[in-house]
Amino acid sequence: MFSAHAATALALVESYGAVAVFAVFALEGALVGKVLPARTLFVAAVVAVGVEALAVLPVFAAAVVGATLGQSVVFAAVRRFDVDPASLPLVPVGESRLAGAGRWFDRWGLPAVAASNAVPGTRGWLAVPTANASSVSAPRFAAASLVGSAAYVGALLAVGVAVALGVGSAADLLGAGWVAAI
Repeated sequence: MFSAHAATALALVESYGAVAVFAVFALEGALVGKVLPARTLFVAAVVAVGVEALAVLPVFAAAVVGATLGQSVVFAAVRRFDVDPASLPLVPVGESRLAGAGRWFDRWGLPAVAASNAVPGTRGWLAVPTANASSVSAPRFAAASLVGSAAYVGALLAVGVAVALGVGSAADLLGAGWVAAI
C-alpha cells in the first residue's frame, strides 16, 4: 500500500517524531540534496499522529521552523562567509537556476521570497541571490521565508489530513474529535 519512501517516513516519525520532520525540512531549506522527500515525511507524520489540532501542531511547527532555519543558514553562509552553494556537490543548484531566482528577487523583492517558498520546486532558491545582491537583513529574510514556508506546509497539512481521513475508518474519525478541532 505504501511506497518505500512512505514506509521509511512512517518509521522515522514513529522513532523520532517531529524531530525527524524538523531535520528533513532544515536540510531541504539549506538546499542540501533530498535524503528523504520532505513532503512524503510530512504527510506520513500527519497520518501517524492523527488529525487532531494538538497532535498536528508540533509537526506543523517543526516543518516551518526547520525550513526557515535551513534557509537562514544558507542566507548567512552566503552573506557572511561568501559560500557559493552551486559549487558544493550536495547542493543541486546550477548557475541558471540562481540567475532566474535573482531576476525574481530583483523584480518583486521580499514578497518573492515568501511566494517562492510557497511553491514546490522553487523553495529556498531565493536565499542565495537575496544574500548576494541586496541589503535585506537576516531577520527580514527569515520572516519572509517563514511566511512562505507556513503557506507551503499549510497546504501539505491539508493533503495530510485528507490522506489521514481516507486511511482511517469512520468509527476512528468520529472518536477522534476531528470536527471539534476545526
